[in-house]
Amino acid sequence: MSRTISSDLQSAQEQMNYPPYIHLLFTSRDGGTTYDYSSVASVAADRILRIQHVEEAYNDYAVVILRNEDRSIPDLRGYWTEIGYGYYISGAGDYEATPRLWVKSQQTVSKEGVLQDVLLLEGMWAKLRELPYRVGDPPYYLDGTYAEGGSTVYAIIDAILSIASMSLDAIGTQSDGIIDVFKPNFSINIQPFEYAAALLYRLIRMTKCYMRPKAGLEWKIVYPQTDDTVEVTYYSHKAHWFWEYDEKKNALIPNHVVVFANANSDGSWDAATMITGEADESTDTSAPYEVYKLHIAGNITNQTDADNRAAVILARAKAEILGGRALVPHDVRVELHDRLKFVDYRSG
Repeated sequence: MSRTISSDLQSAQEQMNYPPYIHLLFTSRDGGTTYDYSSVASVAADRILRIQHVEEAYNDYAVVILRNEDRSIPDLRGYWTEIGYGYYISGAGDYEATPRLWVKSQQTVSKEGVLQDVLLLEGMWAKLRELPYRVGDPPYYLDGTYAEGGSTVYAIIDAILSIASMSLDAIGTQSDGIIDVFKPNFSINIQPFEYAAALLYRLIRMTKCYMRPKAGLEWKIVYPQTDDTVEVTYYSHKAHWFWEYDEKKNALIPNHVVVFANANSDGSWDAATMITGEADESTDTSAPYEVYKLHIAGNITNQTDADNRAAVILARAKAEILGGRALVPHDVRVELHDRLKFVDYRSG
């Protein structure tokens, strides 16, 4: 679901004639020190020269370039910020915050007539990629807590995020019937050492869901479906405008998934007890021929879960059929995995 913003902010971003506002407050690791480099009404006094901010399904980062002619910008390494985007309305900044970023490097640039600081910031996925999962007994931290299938995928994700001082929103209406039902035999640090992000990749790919980072070190589970309500619409002829939209449709490959499940305890296989799950859309005419995806899931022990795993793999392949790129005036409502619609009245 897209962000809910004020009616004034919505009106401002549709009219495109309000001064933009960027909230850029840096906070120290202990929370005791802050530096505010947010936009100011006077362009001459504004420190922000450029922001390149990228949000991807499993990554987010930003490069921030600040003016520093007075050499007053301190060492900001280790500080965090949640960049807010919006507009000046009635003399004050109205904005929406984005997921947290940490300053990982700071570069000072000095040349004739130019003094700048260039900050590289990385987000919550980057933190999780750097966080080894240290639960259990050292030195290998072998953790058997989830090895017997006693917790759902959702519960394990929540536990991993809590170690990183992050939280997971209640699942609400975003359940795919797997993430909060299926209880995997999930072993950790079998090949030491695993990092939190790698564990989350393994878990979320057991489901049809995705993870969305939010401001305040929060995460939300998102289950995109073809019948989801359109959350934001852009038009070629009226606000909210789009300037350019490119759409690409790929063939469904793979289109036939087979999952082999219920291996013996020693890892061997017995044809009499092996379970085979399938998801087959090979008759889809967008693909030129049948393409198999074979998947081993020895820890799955029943037909329902085997079929679900096959359906998950096929659903993720189908999610990559449609790709697009749009150029629109900045819209603070949009978040990752929102469903967008483009209405194009152009001709000729």
